[in-house]
Amino acid sequence: MHPVLHQHPTYTHDATACEECDLLVPATTLAVGETSSCPRCGHTLSRHLPQQERRPLAYGFAALIMFALSNVFTFMSFSSHGVGQEMTFLQCITTLVEQGYLFLGAVLSLTLIGLPLVYVGSIMLVLWRIDKEMHSRALRSLGRLLCRIRPWLMVDVFLIGVLISLVKLMGMADIKMGLSFWAFVGYTVLLIKMMSSLDRMWLWQRLFGPTESRELDPEAGAMASELVGCHICGALSEAGTDRCPRCGDHLHARKPGGLNRTWALLITSVILYIPANLYPIMDTVFLGDDSPSTILGGVVLLWALGSYPIAAVIFFASVVIPLVKILALLWLCYVVQRGQGASPLRKLKLYRMTEFVGRWSMIDVFVVAILAGLIRLDNLMTIYPGPAAVAFAGVVLITMVAAMSFDSRLIWDLQQGERERE
Repeated sequence: MHPVLHQHPTYTHDATACEECDLLVPATTLAVGETSSCPRCGHTLSRHLPQQERRPLAYGFAALIMFALSNVFTFMSFSSHGVGQEMTFLQCITTLVEQGYLFLGAVLSLTLIGLPLVYVGSIMLVLWRIDKEMHSRALRSLGRLLCRIRPWLMVDVFLIGVLISLVKLMGMADIKMGLSFWAFVGYTVLLIKMMSSLDRMWLWQRLFGPTESRELDPEAGAMASELVGCHICGALSEAGTDRCPRCGDHLHARKPGGLNRTWALLITSVILYIPANLYPIMDTVFLGDDSPSTILGGVVLLWALGSYPIAAVIFFASVVIPLVKILALLWLCYVVQRGQGASPLRKLKLYRMTEFVGRWSMIDVFVVAILAGLIRLDNLMTIYPGPAAVAFAGVVLITMVAAMSFDSRLIWDLQQGERERE
């Protein structure tokens, strides 16, 4: 039977190691609404949120209803010169597949439908069975799945892409938002609320109980103390342990592959970044006239039309952010490899920024998918995705994986090494 730990005024999270700087943090008691953070780097370790067993269930059930409604009615409608076209939410994906862009269709299917539904369903199943009999291996598998797929949920990015598409089209046609659009807005808000209403460390402790108490040096790192912290559930184990005894995930004192994997991914993204900006990302056929548009060309056109805020958003999301993220990660890999350990907190803040902004570069890919699905007026105007859309989506996804493969604890290892040499 699972331990019975109902909502209490206080909650004590296990001793753990910060996943960003490896500092050992002793068990901490939190009142409802309080947050535990790493004293060295400020990374959030655990939060004692109210009603963690009930709120995610309520948000999840409501989100599933909104998702179903977002596929029933019209999502957007477009009319120009007496000719109109309606689009459902799923047509953003099916149109890409019909036009041979299977990779883009798969990316949208996973980030907007598959992974979000798996995430919602897994949380609801785990919380529904939290005090009931359920195979421990199944619980562990679902828990690990929740932690791994969360960064890949992009419904909020897609929603911003819809709004940008709306602004792009307002000057040339009459655009109306259908009932499914408003249902999708509700689905996005409820999914975000669900994600923010559940704490990962609390969930694992709720499922399998607290870990063994340990005497820790609060100023030492886990590796120096011959311990290793689990990145999935936060439990501490002895160095050399293959799998976490609580969640079953593989344990590594540092991420396997070192910097080599990050270097390889970044070089790949640099190669893809070139065709992503040279080739057209979108091809507009108007009355038989073919007008391909690159990413920068679209920004210039929006600026010329007076859509300055949208042009700025596209420019930063599709040009500046991918380039800055690649350069920032290249620089971090370089300084870590060269052993330059000064100002570790500044380097960590730069790394956090690259992780946070990376997914928002998918806005332009979503905009292309929306326009291709909506504007299909064969005798008047049709929009097709360009080859750069595939390359750009590859850049965004690969840089996200590169940021995940970089081990920020290496930054603090350099500082520790300099102290020992002194």
